[in-house]
Amino acid sequence: MTDVPGPSQSADPAELADVADSTGPAAPADPAAEGAPVHPPYPVRTKRLSLRPVRMDDVEAIYAHRSLPEVALYLPHEPHTREVTAEVIERVIAGEALAEPGDWFDLAVEDESGRVVGEVLLRRETDEPATGQVGFAFHPDVHGTGIPSEAVAAALDIAFEYFGWHRVIGICDIRNRASAALMRRIGMRHESVLRHGTFLKNAWCSDSVFAVLSREWRRTPERSADERAVDTAVTVFLSAFTRRSGEPVSLAAAREVLAPDAVIEYVTADGQVTRMDVDEFLVPRQEYLNGPEMSDFEEFEVQFSTVVGAERALRSSLYYKHGIRDGVPFSAWGRKHTRLTRATGDWLIESVTWTDDPEVRG
Repeated sequence: MTDVPGPSQSADPAELADVADSTGPAAPADPAAEGAPVHPPYPVRTKRLSLRPVRMDDVEAIYAHRSLPEVALYLPHEPHTREVTAEVIERVIAGEALAEPGDWFDLAVEDESGRVVGEVLLRRETDEPATGQVGFAFHPDVHGTGIPSEAVAAALDIAFEYFGWHRVIGICDIRNRASAALMRRIGMRHESVLRHGTFLKNAWCSDSVFAVLSREWRRTPERSADERAVDTAVTVFLSAFTRRSGEPVSLAAAREVLAPDAVIEYVTADGQVTRMDVDEFLVPRQEYLNGPEMSDFEEFEVQFSTVVGAERALRSSLYYKHGIRDGVPFSAWGRKHTRLTRATGDWLIESVTWTDDPEVRG
């Protein structure tokens, strides 16, 4: 996310809670800040959380997560010192009214015990004050609990219902799969990839842009059970090829979601096709991933569409892969078409056709 995205995970969308009992009369805008949004009465309460503006006495709680390397990994800054956290909080408190376009508004997220477990930030866009941006960062010990999703959804309620914004975007590093998954789950649409759009921490970074309009918010149709099952099968397949820091890789999980007679095809830029069966595809790739050349590798979808029929499904996706080969970082983009069948009860991949795409290569 721009400014304060964090590695965040969330549970099933069913765990999201509407803002409860927080829609009373809106507090008037600060008369000293003409044009400022009308704020809700704080705290805004959800099923398990309370959101309210950050205070100076939140320094220790916010420092607890902003100081962690895993939280700062995809942020534009290094892990915070306590002094830096205090300075940031002072700045966002000064812009709390969102009176000026470009101001960030920082909401502390409290759990049921009153502990601050993270932050959600809203920002009025500089060129179009009727639009905004959302950012978030959470302590790792609430990842996987649904709390990050619940909090970000509540912040978007504030943006649309009280601030009256027309559109809200979220931006995350393309490698930050957890933040991207959170935004998808709460109903934000993936719109674009900004290839090498920012230079951070001595490297060019590509960003994924998500957005949701006021008329779409809370109206996103729930994905069907079959769509979610296809999501799972494709994710299991791609994740099996991940190697981190030279750790051994097993492609057993990929084999489990491939039909025994699956066909895998690679299409070159000039249209040449290499066709493989399951063993011809998996065996050499497991050997290569476990060899000395490739110490790190990861591949994942950036954008996808799914069409599900009675017993067949088609997944079309734009994917991104990156890693370290012979000590040198590399990355590439590609397109993949995956056909699945559920003739045996579970969704299995019956064919994969992929090509590297020089038009979108990073």
